[in-house]
Amino acid sequence: MKALLEKLQTWEETATKREKFLIVFVSVLVPLFLFYQFYYVQAKEKINILREDVKKLDLEIKKYENSVKKIKVLEVQMKQRREFLNRIKKILPSEKEIPDILRQISDLAKENNLEIITFEPGKEKPQDYYNIIPLKMEIEGRFSNIVNFLNSIESLQRLVVLNDIKFQIKNNQLNAMATFHTFKYTGVPLKKKETKKGKKR
Repeated sequence: MKALLEKLQTWEETATKREKFLIVFVSVLVPLFLFYQFYYVQAKEKINILREDVKKLDLEIKKYENSVKKIKVLEVQMKQRREFLNRIKKILPSEKEIPDILRQISDLAKENNLEIITFEPGKEKPQDYYNIIPLKMEIEGRFSNIVNFLNSIESLQRLVVLNDIKFQIKNNQLNAMATFHTFKYTGVPLKKKETKKGKKR
């Protein structure tokens, strides 16, 4: 140990300034290089990887948030459609209720002192989730009674609407030929007709 100290002392006395500078430079540079190579570079790579992972995670979170929002919107839409469907079911008669509706309309005509000449349902017209049933009716009586009859139709629990009416005088009596529409709920969507594309020649 003593010999080493003596050698260092001798070197310090005999070494040039350039040699001393190189020793100091190397003694500082080597630790810095080792620190940069084995710690800083690796740490920076890990930080970059973590940043990329955070970005991916953030994108996934946003994706899930958007999915949740879409699900909530769809749930609201489904709830609104179910509520609308329930309201429609309440006002649209089912098939078994059609005869009862015909009887109710006939009773209303008689209650308003109208004579029923003809009264018959027409051919059903399929629509999305329901069918239109035309009801053709010819009645005879006073104008005020006909108006009261038409007003009373609106008070029916099931939906019946006046689609068309024509008046004429027959045998000195006011005659009305009316077409009502009632609607039968089917729950079946209307099939769309497929258009055939012409072949190119």
